[in-house]
Amino acid sequence: MTDENQPTLDIKQHATRAQRLARHVWKHFQEDRCLEEAASLSYTSLLAMVPLLAVVFGIISAFPVFNEWSSNLQDFIFDNLLPTAGEQIVPYINTFLDSISSLTLPGTILLIVTALMLMIRIEVALNRIWRVDRNRTLVNRITMYWAVLTLGPILIAAAVALSASKVLGVLGMEGGVPPGLYRMGIFFLSWLVFSLFFLLVPNRRVRIKHALAGAFLSTVLFEVAKAGFVAYVSNANYKVIYGALATIPIFLFWLYIVWNVVLFGASLAASLTTFSDFRKYDTDWPKRWEFQLAFRLVGHLWKAQREGNSLSDGDLLELEIHASEIQIVHLMSQMDRQRIVNKDEVGNWLLARDLGELTLGELYNMGDYILPLDEVDQLPRDTDWDRTFVAGLANIREKGQGDWECSLKSMYLRND
Repeated sequence: MTDENQPTLDIKQHATRAQRLARHVWKHFQEDRCLEEAASLSYTSLLAMVPLLAVVFGIISAFPVFNEWSSNLQDFIFDNLLPTAGEQIVPYINTFLDSISSLTLPGTILLIVTALMLMIRIEVALNRIWRVDRNRTLVNRITMYWAVLTLGPILIAAAVALSASKVLGVLGMEGGVPPGLYRMGIFFLSWLVFSLFFLLVPNRRVRIKHALAGAFLSTVLFEVAKAGFVAYVSNANYKVIYGALATIPIFLFWLYIVWNVVLFGASLAASLTTFSDFRKYDTDWPKRWEFQLAFRLVGHLWKAQREGNSLSDGDLLELEIHASEIQIVHLMSQMDRQRIVNKDEVGNWLLARDLGELTLGELYNMGDYILPLDEVDQLPRDTDWDRTFVAGLANIREKGQGDWECSLKSMYLRND
């Protein structure tokens, strides 16, 4: 009987985990203000589209093997990035691209700066999603931008070349690529481009499987968005309201949808970094009890230091199953600013202070905490550290000082 019920239990467990992950991703998406970020990126993209396309086609022109398919490449990009309603803007883009060759040196510099503005905004947005608080150095930024602007166009150009008639003739497909196979190829190409985007842009190490998962979601949503947007715009006569200017709001709306799709996939990839299947609770630590959580986090780092290790945000989240990722990132960033902790070369947390000289009172004064003296009897007592912390607050409430001047190290060692 147990064996017969096992598949049902597995399905329920997977469904529960999927629901928890969905809530976790949506919360991540909201807390990072991705809807507002998508709006900002939409306007920046509108301004930087022509410069960015100029850079892309300039990179492609450096590879003579793709020259024969340059016009096909342009059609490929417009057909797959712009839905039917956006075709009206293509002639304007082509006109601007044709006039780029006549730019003066100041105009060329402004063109490059405008393209870099978009890359910087994208990097800032993805760093926020991945909870990265340190920007790359100038050299690393240039290297990353060059990698993104090079690999993306080369992959697209390779897809165009593969679909060209001469190559298909060699492969015995003179009639062209079947529509189903062509759409499948576009899907996998988009998946690969999004994956590289999520791997290269954030200023931290992103696991390939997480980037692939987030990129897959973005790709699926992108295909759905294209079909839905075309159907919606075809039945909404914007020209009645906007007249000849209808192209601009329609195109901006499309860019907004695209960036929401990209940022939602990025939120999934980033959420998988810290999401734990073993977390049993969905409730966070109450704000008024975060001082105790900070005490526990410092204790985890002290214990790891004694063992010669460091801890990542994910490690801390697994150790503190009641805490949310946002809480841990906020508290660790706060202690980083106070020079209590810092990060090593791979982004893991280390203690930066001697806990034999850091007192409980100093820890409290360095943060934005509430001292829950009137709730001492309600505080968690799950571990020896908790009981030491609660006893210390009880002494402070009764005697006015108590353990306020005790070092954190002595408190952690009381029951060691």
